[in-house]
Amino acid sequence: MVIATNVAETSITVPGVRFVIDPGTARISRYSRRTKVQRLPIEPISQASANQRSGRCGRLGPGIAVRLYDEADFDARPRFTDPEIRRTNLASVLLQMAALGLGDVESFPFVDPPDAAAVRDGIGLLEELGAVVPDLAGDPDWLTPIGRRLARLPVDPRLGRMLLAADEWGAVREVQVIAAALSIQDPREYPSENDAAARASHARFIEPTSDFLGVLRLWEYLAEQRGIKI
Repeated sequence: MVIATNVAETSITVPGVRFVIDPGTARISRYSRRTKVQRLPIEPISQASANQRSGRCGRLGPGIAVRLYDEADFDARPRFTDPEIRRTNLASVLLQMAALGLGDVESFPFVDPPDAAAVRDGIGLLEELGAVVPDLAGDPDWLTPIGRRLARLPVDPRLGRMLLAADEWGAVREVQVIAAALSIQDPREYPSENDAAARASHARFIEPTSDFLGVLRLWEYLAEQRGIKI
């Protein structure tokens, strides 16, 4: 058996694996403060990730790991992958910390403290959403009533704010579908060998006035096909 994907980097032991092909890259979640978007760029993996991948073969017997990059490339890579807290939008973290009464984020004893600019960006987003009172960061009264409601929703604060607004406008059913779609990878596929056919098939769900309405139309179609009441 050969494993040549990120599965080879996980802690599971798959019986019968004797060969691992490591291309040396992975999609790593990283937040862009410039575009305000959580991205999944393809980046070179760290030495620790490479060693973890090669460790998948040989767990239950002799194995071979083939790295598609040279030793000099491996030696030039960072020893460890950046902690997720340093490459994600901190708004959700800050919101949960405030809801739990953990105090000011700048004085919290993180093992790997987040970047100060990322903290400011997260606070700024919470202020835009009306979740916190400006200039009261770390104070027990920092969270607004909206912020306390957002902290109870297991979604990104931006999506949670959409749901709270939808509740006020009587559009929860529609907005929860849109919020769910925004929290996952686009379900529409465009295989290179059938790109034209795929675009023609997806065209029936296009709404000229809004991409969000197009997502809603797609969900309504799928629900109808599966016999789901919406």
